[in-house]
Amino acid sequence: MYYTEIEQTNIFKDENMADKIDTDTKKLMLRKQPCFSQLREEEIEILASLLVEKHVSPGEIIVKEGDPVDSVYLIVSGKADVRCIKDRNHPDQTESVATLIPGDAIGLNETGFYSLSGIRTATVIAIDEMVLLRLSVAAFHGFALAYSHVNEVMRSYARKLLGMNT
Repeated sequence: MYYTEIEQTNIFKDENMADKIDTDTKKLMLRKQPCFSQLREEEIEILASLLVEKHVSPGEIIVKEGDPVDSVYLIVSGKADVRCIKDRNHPDQTESVATLIPGDAIGLNETGFYSLSGIRTATVIAIDEMVLLRLSVAAFHGFALAYSHVNEVMRSYARKLLGMNT
């Protein structure tokens, strides 16, 4: 398994719980995402509690182009290949458009959720053993409804990035 980097950053609660990422690491991973960087400590803490750890094997499809977006993933360790369909008439023919590494996200960009349509825009395949943190879109929406500040922060941040006046 691909834990060398993880063990060095001491993200597990203890040596006997090698499948549990600690809360501080979850919070750190959230803060690395620009769209969450302005959230309050309490909000980050709650959002971190919604993250679910997932282990992925090399060659495993994490998300598939055209599928509904039901969650986003934060990459704790490992690498993934982002592939897009080259020709809609031949959906089995894809091309690599990016490689994702620890700290990157699947389904998020700097303004928030990547897909405005609610449909995956690419297929992401694990290159090697990966540890991911999964955030369900439904859980995030419930969180955002409970904390109005979250919506305000994300909208403000997106407007700023897009050069729009508030």
